[in-house]
Amino acid sequence: MSLRPQPVEWHFFLPCGMKKIALGRAGEQAALNYLQELGMTLVARNWRSEHYELDLVMDAGDSIRIVEVKSLNENDGFDPLENMTEAKCGKLILAARRFIAENPTDKEIFFDVVSVLFCGADCTRITYIPSAFFPIKK
Repeated sequence: MSLRPQPVEWHFFLPCGMKKIALGRAGEQAALNYLQELGMTLVARNWRSEHYELDLVMDAGDSIRIVEVKSLNENDGFDPLENMTEAKCGKLILAARRFIAENPTDKEIFFDVVSVLFCGADCTRITYIPSAFFPIKK
């Protein structure tokens, strides 16, 4: 399975003016569909522990992918990936540690990001970035 970042055009209806929560859900669904087409299997969606959350946890066969999904409308004026901050990465790492503590695995863990840009009523641009960042031990 090739895990190189590739923009993908999807046709996915999204009414203009969609609210943030609905936009996020639509983005997560588009990302999930895309990752499943790559052959991954859903392990968990919107997993929560206290104030931590993981959007998607996917089984890629030989690894587990912790996937953060960032979604925006094209008219928001910037790329969804601009919302991936160092602080957000740190929270994802802490959430992943809790998830793995509750769901032990021998598989290697990777942190991926999927950017979902809704660019009109009939178009969604998905960019998948596997291994987008790595935990750094201090």
